[in-house]
Amino acid sequence: MRFIKQIALGTFLALGVYCAIIYSSCTKDACKTVNCLNGGTCSGGACTCDSGIGGTNCETIYRELYGGQNGSGQSYLGNAAFSYPSLDTAQRDSGYANHTDASNTLRFSYGNDSSYDNMHLMWTDGTTTMLSAAITLVSNTAIGSTFSVTPTAGGPGGAYTISGGGTVSSISASANLVAVPTNTVVPTIYITLSNCTKQ
Repeated sequence: MRFIKQIALGTFLALGVYCAIIYSSCTKDACKTVNCLNGGTCSGGACTCDSGIGGTNCETIYRELYGGQNGSGQSYLGNAAFSYPSLDTAQRDSGYANHTDASNTLRFSYGNDSSYDNMHLMWTDGTTTMLSAAITLVSNTAIGSTFSVTPTAGGPGGAYTISGGGTVSSISASANLVAVPTNTVVPTIYITLSNCTKQ
């Protein structure tokens, strides 16, 4: 009887060692055929991507979908609606009025840095540069990204601090901006850039 117990115990231990080896080799092999790109790392057979990068194998650098490098950006042409909800009587008499301008362009570009969330936005109204600012991609999906605008001096004569955010994809862009005056002579402007399609 004792001999049978020893055989059973030996078999049990051998089986345990075998299962441990099989389990550990399966865990180690889960990433063997996975190729994570752009600095991504594999864990459990799936890639974990750095911020600003996506796709099954981290193959998509989102900012490359929306802009060119070092100023050779991609342009999106659309309309800009300007509203002045806080107008006082004197400002209203000075000619400020809600209006929409056509031929507004949003241009997205990026540098050669490795912070893949960083981009640059230039907004022009006709031939006038209204804003040239750093932006950060906040949320990225397969259909596009949202971004936030670093508060920057802009508007005619740089008389405003402009901030806000928007969305961009490989085919369209939009933005909602607030231009706060650096003096109280002019009113705060709310700007909606819409129907901006890639050119």
